[in-house]
This record gives sequence, C-alpha cells and structure tokens, in this order.
Amino acid sequence: MKKTVGVLSGLVVAVAAVATAGAWYTGKQLPDVLKQAMAQANVQLKQSSGVGGSMTLELTSLETHLFSSTAQYRFKVKDLMVGDQLESFEMSFVDQIEHGPLPWSRVKALKLMPVMASSNYALEKDDFTEGLFAASAGVAPLYGQNTLGYDGSTDATLIMPPMQVSEAGETQVKFSGLQIQGSGTRNGEQVTFTGDSASLFMNLTEANGTPLKVELKDFKLGGDMSRSAYGFYVGTMNMGLGEVSALVGPEEKALRFKQLEQNNEYRADGDKFSGNMAYKIGDINFDGNPVGSTQMLWSVKNFDIPAIQALVTWYQSRLPEFQAAALQGETLPSLPMTEQEKAEFTANLQQVLAGKPQIALDEFSFKTANGESRFSLSVELNKPSSLELPPAELYKQMIAQVQSKLQVSKPMIGDLATLQARLEGQSDAQILAQHASQAGEMVSMIAQQSQMATVQGNDILANLHYANGMVDFNGQKMTVEQFANVIMANIGAMQGAEG
Repeated sequence: MKKTVGVLSGLVVAVAAVATAGAWYTGKQLPDVLKQAMAQANVQLKQSSGVGGSMTLELTSLETHLFSSTAQYRFKVKDLMVGDQLESFEMSFVDQIEHGPLPWSRVKALKLMPVMASSNYALEKDDFTEGLFAASAGVAPLYGQNTLGYDGSTDATLIMPPMQVSEAGETQVKFSGLQIQGSGTRNGEQVTFTGDSASLFMNLTEANGTPLKVELKDFKLGGDMSRSAYGFYVGTMNMGLGEVSALVGPEEKALRFKQLEQNNEYRADGDKFSGNMAYKIGDINFDGNPVGSTQMLWSVKNFDIPAIQALVTWYQSRLPEFQAAALQGETLPSLPMTEQEKAEFTANLQQVLAGKPQIALDEFSFKTANGESRFSLSVELNKPSSLELPPAELYKQMIAQVQSKLQVSKPMIGDLATLQARLEGQSDAQILAQHASQAGEMVSMIAQQSQMATVQGNDILANLHYANGMVDFNGQKMTVEQFANVIMANIGAMQGAEG
C-alpha cells in the first residue's frame, strides 16, 4: 500500500513538474505566438475587405503569469459602407489564456491531450456594445474558446448567445443564438468549420411605413478550405436555410422559401483562379399557394491571380474616392492617375484579359408544377491590341465569344397565370384553366411574330451566339449593328403597342 501511495505521489509530483515547466515555456512563447497570430489575421482581414472599408485587429495589452495570461484585443472597422453611409467603430475583447500542457478547463472536461494554450475570449461591454449586452441579458454577445496545439494546430468554438430586442412590449428582434466550430493546421494552412443557428425573427417597418415580419429558420454553415500559394483560401463553402418566411403588408400575406442552399467551390490552378457558385430554393409559396422552385449556377475560370490581386490592391488604394462618389450618387469617380499608375493598371488589366477569362451563368431555371424554364449566358474575353482603341473596335477585340440560350415553358407560364388569377380572387376551375392556356399561347404568338424566338412543342426558344464580330440569332447570321437594329425595332414595336 505504501509503495502504491509512493508511486502515485511520485506521479503527481512528476505531472506537476511537467505542467509547471510547460506552463513556464508557454508563457515565454506566448508574446511571439500572439504577435504572429495578429499579423496573419490582419493579412486575411485586408484581403476580405477589398469591397470596402478596412478592418484591423491589434493586441493592446498582455499580462503573463506562470499558469495563465490575460490579453486585450481591439478590433477596428474604418469607413465601412453601410447603406449610403460610411461607418467606423471599434470593439474590445478580453482573452483569458490558460497555459499548457494541461489547462485546467480541459482537465475538468477530461481532455488530457497536452496543448500549448487554451484561450477563452469575450466581447467587452462599452458604449458601442452596451445595446448588444442588453439584448443578450448581460451575457457577452460574442465569446468563444481557442485551443492551440504544440504542432500549431487550432480548435475553436465561437458562440453568440440568444438575444432579444423589444420596444413598447413588442418583440422587434429575437435570435436563438449561433455556434461555429472550426479547426485548422499550423498557420491556418487548412481550415474546416461548421455552424448552425435555429432561428432569427425580425419585426421591421419599411420606409413607406408598411410592416414586414421576417423569420429565418435552421441556418447551417460548413467549409473545407486551404490556403493557396497566393495567400487566399480555396475549397468549398456551403450555407443553407431550412426556411425563410415573410409576412408582408397590413394583411400579413405569407411569402415562404424553403430548402435554400448556397454551395461555392473555389480553385487555384497554377496562377489561374476558377470557381463555381450554386444558389437553390427548393420551394416557393405565396399566401398558401405553391409557386415553384429555382436555381442559379454561376462559374468563372481563367482569371490571372497575380493581376487580379494587383488590381484589387489598386482599388483599395483608391477606395475613398469610390466611396465619396457613391455618397454623391455618382457611378464612377474621376480618377486622375500618374503615368506610372496608368501603365501598371493597363498592364494588369491586359494580363487578366490575356488569360481569356470566362464568366458564365450556366443555368437560371424556374420550375412549377407543369413546366420548367431555363436561361444560360456565357462570356469569354480576350486581350485587345490596345485599350486605347475606339469603343466599337475595343469591344470587338475584347469580347471573344458570347453564347446564350433561353427556353421558356408554356405550361410554366400557365401555372404563373393561374397563380395570379387565384391571388386576384378567381376560384372557378374552368376560368383558371382558360387563363393558363391563353397565357402560354399569347407569349408564344408574340415571340414568333417578333422573330425574337421560335416555338417547338411546349417550349419557346431563343439562341444567340457571337464571335468575330458576327451574331447568330436563332439561326440568322448578322452583324452586331444589324442585331442592335432588330432589338431596337422590337422594343419600339412593344412600346407602341403599350401606348
């Protein structure tokens, strides 16, 4: 017995000694580790803020002890375009860091694998965040835990607790909370994450005073990404919602979308970027009436990565001018450039075009009970001999190819006409059937008479192909000018008919 007790006592002393030594080692390494983490985070924040504003994260203080440390961070957002205004703000976080190899919070959870550190961070309350703290009943509106392994790997959990905002006894916002879990290898070379939230309810009022109640249910998030040689992430990222519903207007008619999905895949093949983006809605219903389903599939390929990054960097440097123009209601600002800046911009744009980049709406489809319509459009670009060419010649050289196909289902048109009649109060089955038949045939007749489309069975078809300055429109070959005249003539005819 004494021997056993002695062995156990020795083991405890040994573990304590190892833990103390490891904790001391962690404490010494921690400042450099945090400095590196801040640098990596700011690189990613700079890349993600290319569309507007700037975001930075900084370590404001660090108190290091033997078994623990306390860090303070400040997250700064500057000149972020929110609606038609520029917003700047700061948020502070406190991080209680337990040193490895055996942080007590992990020991209590029976997680006995040695780690370098375990951090528990939370948003701090101040004048800017006090409203969020009120909504979350005093709980930190954003908090989480990060575990850093000795191999540089990380495991993280981010939590937003339930929140509720009420005014005059009526709920304005009710949020069930959000949890995201992720893991990554050293320096974030590979990252995986999942997230979910049960519901978000918002009781809104539109600008004209019309009430609008919106509810989102069953939010899901997932991703598997790896850092490319150019510093940004490629891989898959998916989001989904089980249902989105809105009660619109004084009568509170319900518009519901179910089975919403966004599935994205990004790739870096050598120095070229490509990607696919898919958006799907499995079921659309309005005021109790089934409408249909829809999906939109986009793809991009052959985009020169170094040139695109250089153009993004240039855009970020001129962002204040773009933002100022937007605030004045201008589409583009006046951008005086030095000769060197103009030469670099032109060279990068020409490099992008030399890769023959392609942008395609591979499918935009809408399906009802009795029919499905589809549209596709692809554009391939090319490098012109000069960007200083006259506009007509520049577009001719720069647009290598355009391909478009349209297929409209007459039964689908009939289904939508029936829906409209139902919403207007019509319930007679015979009249509804006439509405459905007449609507499809009317669109078919207009399309044929205008020569903008052909009809095959129950489908109205239109095809367009452009290359080498010539257009093939529904089998008729013509110049771009002739095609433009055909379109303008039909627009004029339609406007005349409406008048």
